[in-house]
Amino acid sequence: MTRQRKHNPQSQTPSYKYSFRLNEEQEIRFRQMLAAAGLEHNRSRFIVKRLFAERFEVIRRDPSKVEFLTRLNDLYFQFQRVGNNYNQVVKAINSHFSNVSIPRQIAALEQHTRELKALSIEILNLTKQAEGWLRI
Repeated sequence: MTRQRKHNPQSQTPSYKYSFRLNEEQEIRFRQMLAAAGLEHNRSRFIVKRLFAERFEVIRRDPSKVEFLTRLNDLYFQFQRVGNNYNQVVKAINSHFSNVSIPRQIAALEQHTRELKALSIEILNLTKQAEGWLRI
């Protein structure tokens, strides 16, 4: 049994080539447009999208946004580590402390847990406030 490919014009490899020349002024404008679109690395794609009026988005990297997301990721990983440590502390309390001291240790752990929860809520609120700014 042989497979037949469905004809899909969008998936075809481009086979037609065109060339054109620009004067100095046009070249400067063309490079500015490429830079504004963020497609300096792919001129052909830029030209085809402009010719056929296809939509393309310009994605700019803002160092402050990158730093914010990096710190948010760091907080997330620290939170995961705290969760792992929490489980280890509970196991240690259960196995190494007497029935008299366990309630005190658990109470201290509960207080730290409340502090962590407040911190996590604060982080979530800050992230929600930043959603519009980050366009998440």
